[in-house]
Amino acid sequence: MGARLLPPLAAFLFLGQAIAFAPFFPAQAQTSPAYVALGDSLAYGVGATDPAAQGYVPLTAAALRESDRYGDRGLDVVNLSAPGATSTDLVAAGGQLERALQVIGDRRGANGPGVAIISLDIGGNDLLALASRDSPCFSDAAGDACRQQLGQMLSNLQKDLSRTLRELRQAAPEAAVYVLDLYNPYSGTGDPREVIADIGVQQVNGVIAAAAADPQLNVRTARVYELFQGHGRQWIAADGIHPNDSGHAVIAEVLLAAIEGRPVAIPDQLLGPPAGEAQPSADGSGDDSTLLLAIAVPLSFLAGALVTGAYFLARGRS
Repeated sequence: MGARLLPPLAAFLFLGQAIAFAPFFPAQAQTSPAYVALGDSLAYGVGATDPAAQGYVPLTAAALRESDRYGDRGLDVVNLSAPGATSTDLVAAGGQLERALQVIGDRRGANGPGVAIISLDIGGNDLLALASRDSPCFSDAAGDACRQQLGQMLSNLQKDLSRTLRELRQAAPEAAVYVLDLYNPYSGTGDPREVIADIGVQQVNGVIAAAAADPQLNVRTARVYELFQGHGRQWIAADGIHPNDSGHAVIAEVLLAAIEGRPVAIPDQLLGPPAGEAQPSADGSGDDSTLLLAIAVPLSFLAGALVTGAYFLARGRS
């Protein structure tokens, strides 16, 4: 009888020891690579009916999980984006860059496949900050104080974005890194702000291109600007700024095409206006910050000079 009890008793004692020492066992290695997204309200999914499912980040991840590359092993998504984020917020202590570096380090330490894809959109809120009521551009768009603030904004954006891309590349040398440019939400709407906004957006896009031009970073740009031209009525949400479901789907397709190294293919159903959705008004009314994008007109030559200089500086590193 006693001999019969020995095997069960030994198993029980072993199980007890395993439970007691379980916290000291190393964590199980990650089995799926990760997609880390950084950015502002666009990456967060604002404007989509369901940001967690219809934003461009989850749409991109869902499509990748069905691809040959990730279909078997899966793809984890770590979305660090925050609505309202500027490039300064990106690099601030405890900000998205610091958290992304932590995620990269943790996943490398888990002896898993690590971070495979990183995407970033930033710059829209940097531009809109110039139009806030406490900005000198609010009262005098052509004044010296406004010119100085614009130049400082573009310079800071260039510095912060370059730092972010450089540190991400150093931490994740094998990851594919993508930066998205900005679109003009008024394009094709007939809104009087359309041309004005286009100038401002192109200045920021010039800085984005300059930061991504450093050949040492091996960063690719997912260009949404050209595709959105003329489609403000179809792809912009009722708030007049953020993408609607169709707009997020278009951005996801642009990012997917960049990741997969193929031409962009917009489905026909995304080319028509969304049924029953309000569009931005064409009377120039609306949020003060968007109206004041007019600061871009008198300052466009200054901005263009700054952007051109930044671009050739970046190219000169090659």
